[in-house]
Amino acid sequence: MATRREGRPPLIGYRAEEPLAGLQDHFKKGELQIEVVIPPEHMTKDNKRVKARQIWGDTVYTSDSDLVAVLMHMGFYAHYLSHPPNTVAEFRAQLKLMPPQEKYNSRARFVKSRLWCSPGDGCSGTTIDLQPCVDEVPAPYPTVQPLVSDRQITTRTTGAKSKVSQEVSIQFNLCNEPWLKYTLSAIADKGMKHSGWTSARLRSEVLFLETNSERFQLCCVSTSDDPSKGKDLFSFARCKAPLPISLLQKTGVPQPAELVDVVDKDIDWEEIQWGVSSLHLRGKEYPLRRMHFMPHTRGGDLEL
Repeated sequence: MATRREGRPPLIGYRAEEPLAGLQDHFKKGELQIEVVIPPEHMTKDNKRVKARQIWGDTVYTSDSDLVAVLMHMGFYAHYLSHPPNTVAEFRAQLKLMPPQEKYNSRARFVKSRLWCSPGDGCSGTTIDLQPCVDEVPAPYPTVQPLVSDRQITTRTTGAKSKVSQEVSIQFNLCNEPWLKYTLSAIADKGMKHSGWTSARLRSEVLFLETNSERFQLCCVSTSDDPSKGKDLFSFARCKAPLPISLLQKTGVPQPAELVDVVDKDIDWEEIQWGVSSLHLRGKEYPLRRMHFMPHTRGGDLEL
């Protein structure tokens, strides 16, 4: 069923199990442009109608052609992706409705379309625009979207050929325990959902950060689910002595006030600036080497 919008084309939804509904009705009413909303989970090469090559035509297609296959065939969307981008809430494509054609040619371009020579009644459509819809996606906190946790680097060798090796992502901390190497991808938000934000993770966990000689803890000390009543506030403290994991669990996480020196408190998340190899906070820079998340073990008032 189409949604009517003042001054804009009718809006219909895409379903992977069947052709677009109501195209002929819109065409008979003189509505020659429509907009289709496509859920991102259907924008993959594993879409059943894409795999079945439910597409007839080239540039102009039959009304029962699959829209995702059409977008891939025209080069608007990559035909080889098995997963859609996790930063896109939905895709929208505009269609121009046209009278039935005498012949719909076949062409192998990304996806091979089929030939059809007896169109019969109905209408045809050709895509004229495709763009991700991000109007209703919540704005992320100022960290970046990770690509991969590790990356390949090219090292210098004595031979004629360069050697490609995997970058080390684990380092030993000040207590000689394995921790994760600090990188932007490791600290970044994991997607657009609130549960994947690093700031949301700190509601139930504490982030320990290490330089070459010092350890710091970053924890959430005040939460608010209503932006009009305030934001989450954080505390950044220097640990007086780096403790092994076993002692951290006994003394409590986050570390109690007698074991830390508070560097900054009542920090808004947007004040924290994550760099490639350092943290910038209120005019100071902290060169970071390692990081480690630990779940809260202390209840009650966590104010430091």
